[in-house]
Amino acid sequence: MAAGKKRYGWVRWVGLVLLLVFGLFWWWAQGVEFRTSDDELKARFSSLSIPYSIHRYQADQYTIRYAEFGADSLPVTIMVHGAPSSLSFFMRFYEDTTLLRRTMLVGVDRPGYGYSNFGKSVISIAEQARYLQPLIDHYAAQGREVVLAASSYGGSVVAKLAMDNPDKIAGILFVSSSLAPGQEYTYPISYVIAQPWLRWFFPKLLLVANDEKLNHQQALEEIQEGWGRIRSRIILLHGRADNLIYFSNAEYAQEHLKNAQSFKLIPLDGIGHSILWDRPDLITESLLELVTATPLTTLVPTATKRQ
Repeated sequence: MAAGKKRYGWVRWVGLVLLLVFGLFWWWAQGVEFRTSDDELKARFSSLSIPYSIHRYQADQYTIRYAEFGADSLPVTIMVHGAPSSLSFFMRFYEDTTLLRRTMLVGVDRPGYGYSNFGKSVISIAEQARYLQPLIDHYAAQGREVVLAASSYGGSVVAKLAMDNPDKIAGILFVSSSLAPGQEYTYPISYVIAQPWLRWFFPKLLLVANDEKLNHQQALEEIQEGWGRIRSRIILLHGRADNLIYFSNAEYAQEHLKNAQSFKLIPLDGIGHSILWDRPDLITESLLELVTATPLTTLVPTATKRQ
């Protein structure tokens, strides 16, 4: 009898420890947000003496947050992040004085991320673009040149914006962008996370990204007829070793962007879905080329051009 009680007590303690670990993980997971508050942005850029301003606007039921960095007299570059992320993803570029001498950078939290109704998914690329359309209209009304830059899933939204605004978008930089339906890797756990009885356990940030992931092929298929409307200057950076958003996305874009004013594909050997960290210099130089419409000779010489 005593041995049985002892064994039961041990099992109970193991159960309590597991429950505690489970609870701590859940508590930690709810705090995973990958976003920077207004106060944090103010503190950071005030200390750097970089002109900045933070704004919000209403688009239907969504409140969209965006921030401007640099002089408001310069051409505009709107930077659109992937998933899961926020405008913080491009932080290093907002601090790049070489860029800021030529263009004002605008970071925006896509719907569901950052401080744009955090945790509320928008799975339609067309709908996401509609929520960001007021930004395009705002700067176009000022008569300023607008360039778009995007990474990963942000590239899908930027593509749709360019389709809808062929006369307003001067240039586009696609970085590791998802553009071809079905040409990306889906983790097996994505289907587990999607189960209604498990969703409560995972961070809101991950749920929004997962909702996009599982609906992305259909969302891309819905905008495929618009590629011919894009007439901007295009630079596309993509790693040949990208096992998340396959290099075939870059080849797909090259095939479909027939009416682009110019097209330059820069394939990067040995680089995966990490161009921002591995080759930030290429991002900076590509943006400068788009803003100034002047090719920079320091770009990799193997770029494929179509003029």
